[in-house]
Amino acid sequence: MIIERRVSGLLILATLGGALFLALLPLPDALSAIRPAIYPATVLFWVLMQPASFGLLAAWACGILIDVIYGTPLGEHGLALAIAGYAVIRMRELLWTLPIWQQGILLLPVFILYEFALFWIDGVAGAEVNQWWRWLPVATTTVVWPFWASFLERIAELEVG
Repeated sequence: MIIERRVSGLLILATLGGALFLALLPLPDALSAIRPAIYPATVLFWVLMQPASFGLLAAWACGILIDVIYGTPLGEHGLALAIAGYAVIRMRELLWTLPIWQQGILLLPVFILYEFALFWIDGVAGAEVNQWWRWLPVATTTVVWPFWASFLERIAELEVG
């Protein structure tokens, strides 16, 4: 498991860059509505698996990057990722003991918390909020988590190797 080993910062940045590419990839409207939140899932994966080198400050900075790219109010995604990252940190020892597919189930409330923070900030800021379509990525992220986390873990194991 990669928890005991230190993964290079370059690998973390590369996986975040790949996840950002997937998040920005244009999709038809029907598929875009159910697109999993791969970038936040990647950030939370590194918060979970590399606590010494990737914590709340890194999660917040990743969220600020998304705010700049999407043009959302500065700090919206930063705050949401910091809140979700804190929840992952609080559950970390339990998550470490579970298989990856069970982690996905236990992370469902964290993904809901992340989307709720974005939903709340959008509502306060007066942005147009589609209440029903907003929650579909929570379900798809939960379903995709075991596959994505396994993929990231295998990449990390090859690098640390």
